[in-house]
Amino acid sequence: AVPEVWKVGPGDVYTGQAQKAMYLLKENPQLFEGAVEETLEALRDQREVEEANKEQAAIATGKEEPGKDALVLRKRIEEVRAAERQRIVTEMLYLKVCARFKNLKVPLIPSIKSGGNVKFGQLDLKGLTTDIYSQDALDLVREHLFRIIGQQGSTSFMGGLAVVQIALFQVGQVYAMSALFGYYLRRVDARYQLEKLAGNFGAWGETDAAEAPNPFADDKEGAQSLKEYISNFGPQEVARMTSIASAEAQMAMEHQVTALFGDLRILKEKLVNALGMVTSQEEATRKLEAAIQANEVESIRITSDDLRRLVLEAVAYGALLNDSEKQVDTIYELTPASSRVSALMGDDEEGGRYLSE
Repeated sequence: AVPEVWKVGPGDVYTGQAQKAMYLLKENPQLFEGAVEETLEALRDQREVEEANKEQAAIATGKEEPGKDALVLRKRIEEVRAAERQRIVTEMLYLKVCARFKNLKVPLIPSIKSGGNVKFGQLDLKGLTTDIYSQDALDLVREHLFRIIGQQGSTSFMGGLAVVQIALFQVGQVYAMSALFGYYLRRVDARYQLEKLAGNFGAWGETDAAEAPNPFADDKEGAQSLKEYISNFGPQEVARMTSIASAEAQMAMEHQVTALFGDLRILKEKLVNALGMVTSQEEATRKLEAAIQANEVESIRITSDDLRRLVLEAVAYGALLNDSEKQVDTIYELTPASSRVSALMGDDEEGGRYLSE
């Protein structure tokens, strides 16, 4: 159940609009969605007015040559306003995801930046599994979970009593990778379910249903699984389906990861410095264990049960972020994303951050 003292999530919000929405989410949740929609509509209207004013200014420029300083100032004001709108929308997107977790009665795990012993407490994992995925997607979530945690000693995995010590950077990467997996999975599964429905109704393409190349045959034994469906993607489809659609969703995802673990770039730099030059995986593992024991890198001690919950939360965060992104985009057109997912994983590409701390 949701704890009495409920925290929205590990990340803070700073804009006035987001703080108001967060208050409503805590104290008067039935008004939350309406407040978010109202804010998004106001931002959309503001942007449209600015675009109209910009067009009028461009027309006036043809008649009268403005000074260079005036042009620079105008452009800077536009950039500041656009950045502020993006910040507000990103925080609204983040809060919408947090609201979904609240509705599922699943409290988001607290920040573990400080490392040490980590205990999240008991939780019915139904809210992170069967309540939010189709059966097709759930099979892939289960496969992802076992690939991350491993099946070695399934007794300790199922019992949840085994304790492992892991570098904080490694846990952060696992969370980020799992969140991306959840986002991609939701995106692909939506298309898969739609095409399966179209196939079942004989609406596959424009040819006769009996002759069309339908991967979703009525014969359930011959029908493609979601995994098989994904395996048939070409390079372009893979690139499109494994990309985050908007810059705001990218920022909301990094905001969550940074709030939980700190800046992964800094954690990675510390880890690389502690390991030094390595010539094999075995040497890297040995040096990492020594660095953790010597407290040269931040680490956590976590039970297999809590690690399972962490991975499942991350996947769910990505999936629910995808849902919320689509909802927001119907009101306020989001900014097309650049391919900067590597920054989320702790790789310093193209510099800069999505959100300041």
